Amino acid sequence: MADKESYLRMLPTGMRQPLRKLFNSGATLTNALTGNVTGNVTGNLTGDVTGDLTGDVTGDVTGTVTALSAVSSAEHSAVGCVGTGGSCATYRGTLEDGSILTEIRMDITGLGCVGTAENDVIGVVTDTPVAYIGRYVVATYGVVYKVEAICLETPGEGTATITTDINIAGNSSGTLDYDAAAGAAECDFGGMAAGGVYTVTTPALTANDYLYLTEGDTAATTGVYNAGQFIFRFYGHAALS
Repeated sequence: MADKESYLRMLPTGMRQPLRKLFNSGATLTNALTGNVTGNVTGNLTGDVTGDLTGDVTGDVTGTVTALSAVSSAEHSAVGCVGTGGSCATYRGTLEDGSILTEIRMDITGLGCVGTAENDVIGVVTDTPVAYIGRYVVATYGVVYKVEAICLETPGEGTATITTDINIAGNSSGTLDYDAAAGAAECDFGGMAAGGVYTVTTPALTANDYLYLTEGDTAATTGVYNAGQFIFRFYGHAALS
């Protein structure tokens, strides 16, 4: 910390000397940090950071940085992928190995699917507004090498029979809506159930493609979901300079 002495003078007298010894000892902090780290870490950080790390780390980070920041501007379409559950949000952070983690958290309640054709877009049925859930931009995602789908709530049947086989497809068009053909899924997760984690290690996404939820089979009847909550995790890394 550049001006640590001025901070110490703000503390009660009895606390100053022990902290001076700690600052000058070069000791390694091995406990987990549950607050925000806003200064510079010049030793080794071996605990977990569950707050925000906004300073510089010049030592080794061997714990896990678990705090993600919400993206200030929504990366999904304004209407078509937001059902009656009202939840579609993007979060992003950097992991200890330098990887970029992008999370899209969403509730598909109120979204519809058409079960007659595989790879059709899942989205809001009324007026068929544009339904992409994000856009794969390498500058923000990094080069994506793995995608996970975490199912928090099993997709439920609101009307007729719906599919639990939900995938993600990329498409160069940013205007696809409910029931539009998105093309083959880059992330084929298979059937979803609460508590399941579904991993694709070769997503082969195309830069600048828009990302859509799609149905993964042709067995379901056209219907609307009354349940279904997910966290989609995209693991990427910037190209090495």
